[in-house]
Amino acid sequence: MGKMAAAHGGNIYKKARELGIDESEILDFSANVSPLGIPDGVKKQLIEAVEGLINYPDPDCVKLREAIGAYEKIRPEHILCGNGGADLLFRIALGLKPKRVLLPVPAFVEYEEALCSVDAKMEYFYLEEDFRLKENVLDAVKEEQDLIVICNPNNPTGLLVERELLLAILKKAKEKNIFVLVDECFLEIYPGEKDYTLKGYLEEFPNLIILKSFTKLYAIPGVRLGYLLCSNEELLQKMKRCGQAWSVSHFAQIAGLQALLEEDYRKKTIETIARENRFMKEELKKLPIKLYDGVVNYFFFRVPGDSMFDQRMEKHGIMIRNCSNYVNLGDDYFRVAVKSHEENQKLIEIMTKELCDRNREEK
Repeated sequence: MGKMAAAHGGNIYKKARELGIDESEILDFSANVSPLGIPDGVKKQLIEAVEGLINYPDPDCVKLREAIGAYEKIRPEHILCGNGGADLLFRIALGLKPKRVLLPVPAFVEYEEALCSVDAKMEYFYLEEDFRLKENVLDAVKEEQDLIVICNPNNPTGLLVERELLLAILKKAKEKNIFVLVDECFLEIYPGEKDYTLKGYLEEFPNLIILKSFTKLYAIPGVRLGYLLCSNEELLQKMKRCGQAWSVSHFAQIAGLQALLEEDYRKKTIETIARENRFMKEELKKLPIKLYDGVVNYFFFRVPGDSMFDQRMEKHGIMIRNCSNYVNLGDDYFRVAVKSHEENQKLIEIMTKELCDRNREEK
């Protein structure tokens, strides 16, 4: 089952207890959400939605699926909503019950958590040192596999996979009756999303499942709302039956409906992240780290030989993502989110101090 024991990012409650401080004192760079915070329109709708709590939520999420369908230009019957991406990963696992899964690594640890819950055997495809998925992955696609999982852009590296390669994988997988899950949860944050998304290929490839989430773009991880896109309606119904009827709360459905209307917020978020991404990339390049060329709202890097870098940052109240629990990574790999300009400046300042202090100690 790989190295799944370590914590996920974003658990500020546990970290605050460990450090003996209040959560508000932690600057959390371990979770990757919009630096603009929750859209005002979503906040307003959530407050007004309180009266609706007297009723059970719509188990079919009809209005929400219709709104997502209009937004994504996808038929509503090809959409399944869930209690965040993690809930949907478990529904995929329970619906497909795959025996063998091809997983390029490093990859998001929750893929394994969900798939191993149904005793799937993980067949790792170890990415080379640059961590880019290349055409040689096609040689790893075998008849006996049931599912291939690819994250685009990858988590934790932030690196993109070209559409042409994904289509080649899909074509080979279709010939061998293998399902392909493509996680696009971070892709809509990237300005060039339309050149990479596979949404337009759902009809051609009924073996394609796309995972999406409201968490990252709208900064609402606490709401728990995600959705799947798939033209295989039989599979969608099977996955729907693998979860409880009320998995998407009234609050989550209201938040999703309003979030889809937040066009100005989306545009501003994408522009802000692109600008801050450029700023951070230039600043991080100046530091004695191995930096990877991420394109969205987080950066993946290595501090050669330093497995304690995250703990040293915690002394300053800054929480970053230790990536040691990802398969195919050592204990000196880390990830930081892209946040507001002031917060990013503080991160760079503290990182510079810690790395310079370490270099002086080594000398």
